[in-house]
This record gives sequence, structure tokens and C-alpha cells, in this order.
Amino acid sequence: MKKVSFLACSLLLASLLTACGKKAETNSTSQTQKTTQTSEISKSSSSTSSTREEVTTQEATTEEVVQSPNFAKMNLEEISKGDFSSVIGRWENKEGNSLTFNSLGLVGDSTIQGHSILVDGALEINVSSTIGTGGFALVFIPSGTSIPNKHFSTGTDTSDINRDRMFGTQSVAEKVDDLNMYYRLVSRTAGSSDNPLTNIDTGVALESGQSTIDYANAILGPLNWQLIESNYNRTESIPFELLRGDNGALYRVYRNGVILSQTKDLIVYMP
Repeated sequence: MKKVSFLACSLLLASLLTACGKKAETNSTSQTQKTTQTSEISKSSSSTSSTREEVTTQEATTEEVVQSPNFAKMNLEEISKGDFSSVIGRWENKEGNSLTFNSLGLVGDSTIQGHSILVDGALEINVSSTIGTGGFALVFIPSGTSIPNKHFSTGTDTSDINRDRMFGTQSVAEKVDDLNMYYRLVSRTAGSSDNPLTNIDTGVALESGQSTIDYANAILGPLNWQLIESNYNRTESIPFELLRGDNGALYRVYRNGVILSQTKDLIVYMP
């Protein structure tokens, strides 16, 4: 009887141990599956995050950047052909005397006369008065070019060779010691690090249409300007209007007063 009882207990214990083993195995398998699923989810999340970073980087890379055009430098070849757009604006010497140019030439009581002469990298032009009989010779010297020594009685060029400049004399054959150079007046925004096309601190805020045409007449000269295109209503663009003169010249006149030559892609005037 004791043997039967002992045998029954042994069988019961073995059954319990087997059940516990299967349960432990099941729990272990379940835990392994959970770990694998968690790892896969983590990888998926990492992949998604990486994809988002790539998209963000791509968007940042492809974002449009507005390039700042260069400012026009004195162009002797164009000036010799009657195009003064590279010297538009006001020029002043140390005595406070000034010369103002639009794209057609001098503004005021002086006018360009006759043919120009290019000598030693300088352009010589005759100027006459529109209100009298007086006149003078005007010599244009672009930056990087020294004034020919023939203009000096003694010494050499002491002007700022890094800037465009010009001087007037009664005769190009006259020799002087002080040529009293004219330099272009620096724009109020010339030293700004901002793009001139987007700068809102120029002191100019043009309206679309006739306001732009009147401005072009004042700065570029009277050329019967026609409005070709206006993008004032395009919120994604810098506001400007494209004008064409009766000589075929195309200029972009920006709302802030900056004027850019459409054909040359150069800024010719900054207020």
C-alpha cells in the first residue's frame, strides 16, 4: 500500500515538473518573440527617422537662394558708344562740385559733344554747356587703371586706383598737379551685408505703374518707358517691374529703388 502511495506521489510530482518546464519554455519563447518584435519596431523607427532626416536635408539643400547681382563698373567701351548706364548717379569732387549721369549722359546744363578718344586706358570726352559757350574735357578712368602721366606736370597719379573716377580739365593736353578727382557717391546701402534687391532700408518704396515709370525717367533718363512685366502680386518674388525704353534697353526697377540692367544682369543704381 505504501509503495502504491509513493508511486502515485512520484507520478504527480513528475507531472507538475513537466508542466512547469513547458510553461517556462512558453514564457521564454514569448519573451524572445517580444524582444524580436521590439527590435524590429526600433529598426523601423530608426529607418523612418533617417528617412525624415534625408528629406529635411534635401529640402534645405533645394531651398531657393536669392543671389545678389554685382554692381556695374565703369565700362569705357559702352560709354564711347553713348551708353552711360555704368556711371549712373552722382559724382562729386573734394570741393563739393558734382556731376550727375543717367543712361544717356550728363544731367543738367552740360552735354556730351563730339567723339570720345581712348588713350592709355582712359576715355576722353568733350563737354559743352547748354546755357553758355563754355566747355571742358572730361576724362573717365576705371578702377585698376592709373591716370596717364601726360596729365601731370610733376609727380604721378595719387588718386584712389581701386575706385572708378573721372576728372575735368580745360584741355586733355593741359598738365596739372592736382586733378581734383570725381568719385561716385556711395549708396547709403552700399556697405550693407544684405542683398540690395531685398533691402527695405533704401528710403524708397515705389508703387506699381506710373510711380515706377516716373522713377525711371528721373534716374535712367526720358526714354518713353513701357511697362513690360510686373510681379508685385507674386508673393514668392522680390517686387519689381520690367521696363523697356524706346532704345530697346530693358531694366528691372525694384520696389526699393534699386535698378538692374536686365540684359547685363548688373545693378546700375542703388539709392
